[in-house]
Amino acid sequence: MIRYLLFIIFCFGLYPCVAQLDNTAFDQFQPIVAEDSNALYFGINALGFNKNNEYFSDIADGLTLFGYQFNPYFTYQAGKHFKLSGGAFLQKDFGNDDFTEIAPTFTVSYNFLQGRILFGTLEGSTSHRLVEPLYDFESVLIDRLENGLQFKIERPDLFIDLWIDWQNMIYRGDNDQEEVAGGVSFNKLLLDKSWKVELPLQLVAFHRGGQIDTSPLPLQTYFNSALGVALSKSFTAANLIQSFRFEGYHMYYKDFSNTQELTFLDGDGIYLNASIKTKIHLDIMASYWKSDEFLSFSGGQLYQSVSGILREPFTVESERQLLIVRFLHNLKISDNIFVSTRFEPYYDIENGLFEFSHGLYINYRPQFFLTRVKDHR
Repeated sequence: MIRYLLFIIFCFGLYPCVAQLDNTAFDQFQPIVAEDSNALYFGINALGFNKNNEYFSDIADGLTLFGYQFNPYFTYQAGKHFKLSGGAFLQKDFGNDDFTEIAPTFTVSYNFLQGRILFGTLEGSTSHRLVEPLYDFESVLIDRLENGLQFKIERPDLFIDLWIDWQNMIYRGDNDQEEVAGGVSFNKLLLDKSWKVELPLQLVAFHRGGQIDTSPLPLQTYFNSALGVALSKSFTAANLIQSFRFEGYHMYYKDFSNTQELTFLDGDGIYLNASIKTKIHLDIMASYWKSDEFLSFSGGQLYQSVSGILREPFTVESERQLLIVRFLHNLKISDNIFVSTRFEPYYDIENGLFEFSHGLYINYRPQFFLTRVKDHR
């Protein structure tokens, strides 16, 4: 309890120090703009990455991810409310002679009410705006594509993202199980005065099963949630500190499977973040994590109570308690080029262990106008 209080004091001490990591440079967002009616564009989503985890504990993998992703695509907006986008996604990991992944991308999007419906390749990964215990940032580098159905509302006062990501398809007689994930990410601005007050709510679920397979494995269903509150304040452009933000979440895990396959049936945790943005493009974020028997099917390995690493797959730490400090330098070279560097040390309180990771990321996202197709109706 004393450590808990000291950490809160430390967080607020950073002021003259978004609590979740600013991953906007990784978002792949294609809005439908009325002025682009009948326009054909060619675009590129490219990411060069190098992430090195200097981890030696029994919970999270120490590894290096080094390579690039390349996603060229064409997009055509048929009228004011309907857009088609298609292309190819390629990933190359350095040190591997072959491409790690080659996959088509195709999205149909339609303006609906105050939001958009997307079918096909989703605006997934970091675009869901999930906190790290629910979504591992490394998934951007190793398992980025999501395909299914999505509904999004993005306004200054409201963010809603509902999605279904169909991960594994089965056919009659397959000795495998279908896998589907999905969730809802919600953020509502409650107050916008000197301070902003927001209410974030995040729910994610994962199901593995099916009725036409021959797999002997039982049905598995897992659920995670994060309910929190966020406070933020912006300062004048002349100020070195441009903004301050604090977020606090209660995290929850529940196993709804017919037969228990994982170590714990349920668990929970507390996740606190405080961060600052500066005019020199440096963000500093301090995080505190305390959990009891918490698991997440898509969350970061550091936050789990069961080992996810190859050499110690059965290690269990019912209680986890971490202090994390992140230094993020986000540089916008142009409207389409973003360079991000990160240094993320953490201290494992329960094990008295200090470790760190660091990364370099280059995002290039241009879009080129090709032509405007005449409407012959």
